[in-house]
Amino acid sequence: MKRFLKFACVGASGIVVNQGLLWFFTEIIGIYYLFSATIAIETSIITNFILNEKWTFRDRSHGKSGMFRRGLKFNAVSVAALVINISVLFFCTEVLGIYYLISNLIGIVAAFLWNYFVNLGWTWKEEKKPAATRKIKMVSMITPTYNEKDNIKKLIPMIIQTFNKARIKCEVIVVDDNSPDGTANAANELSKKFPVQVIKRKGKLGLSSAVIEGFKIAKGDVLGVIDADLQHPVNVLPDMVKEIGRYEMVVGSRHVPGGGSEEWPFKRRLISRVAIAMAKPVTKLRDTTSGYFMVRRETLERAELNPRGFKICLEVAVKSGATLKEVPIIFRKREMGESKLGGDVAWDYIVHLKNLYKFKLSKML
Repeated sequence: MKRFLKFACVGASGIVVNQGLLWFFTEIIGIYYLFSATIAIETSIITNFILNEKWTFRDRSHGKSGMFRRGLKFNAVSVAALVINISVLFFCTEVLGIYYLISNLIGIVAAFLWNYFVNLGWTWKEEKKPAATRKIKMVSMITPTYNEKDNIKKLIPMIIQTFNKARIKCEVIVVDDNSPDGTANAANELSKKFPVQVIKRKGKLGLSSAVIEGFKIAKGDVLGVIDADLQHPVNVLPDMVKEIGRYEMVVGSRHVPGGGSEEWPFKRRLISRVAIAMAKPVTKLRDTTSGYFMVRRETLERAELNPRGFKICLEVAVKSGATLKEVPIIFRKREMGESKLGGDVAWDYIVHLKNLYKFKLSKML
């Protein structure tokens, strides 16, 4: 909020410059008001950049380093704001018949909101330092399940064998929502041979809450999540562990070079792309709908999680502010069981995004 108020003060000084020059060039010099407005706005751009550079975003300016680049970005954002300002000025004056000085004030407000959020996220974008490289002691992989009995019998040995081959200590935590097919019983049988913990819940309470319950009993210093339907390739787990040594969060991604999906119908691909586009304003992740990830324990602990629906990965990425790395995966075709995707899942995603937008906005102000 303090930064927003500083930006507003700078904007107010720009309004004084803008309005003063607009009045002077229009009333005293006799220039057509639209041309006067253009001159006034361009002049205020220069004063606003200097004040924002030295005051509002001083903590992100790093002295003279990159100042020219930031100036170019600020100018580009301001040109767009100029278009917004003049368009609103023209519309309010010519169409609505509002006095041109009042119309200009309305245009300034619209341009101000554009300026703040775009400059915050682009011109003076906060640069996160890479996490310190560290040695991983143990990985806890959480897999939420519902009617995945046949798949879990394959998945657990695959995970353990992959980690053992890479000489990485691990455990698997199965969180089952009282599957009628006996998934929890199958996992308990496997726990006699492998390092497996099983949580059997009273009912179908949702994927995200299942993952959070798994986090609570995990022993590892790195916590991971993998779907039980065998669509997430376990062979990339060692690569993810390698990257989690340098980044705070690693995500298995279909949308980086080398990633993709097997035999997805056009409708499913379209839904995925739309969902990803909707989440772009809140995260840098390319694959915002991924459910395959690892995160450092201390990174997770600084996030207050309150997810809705399936996208726990997106929740963790946004609220933890983690340094991110995406590892390419090929998302496989489901071999057994049924997909959980449906209308209720889509609605939960929309509501979840709304909450993340509010969270992100509160951090920006």
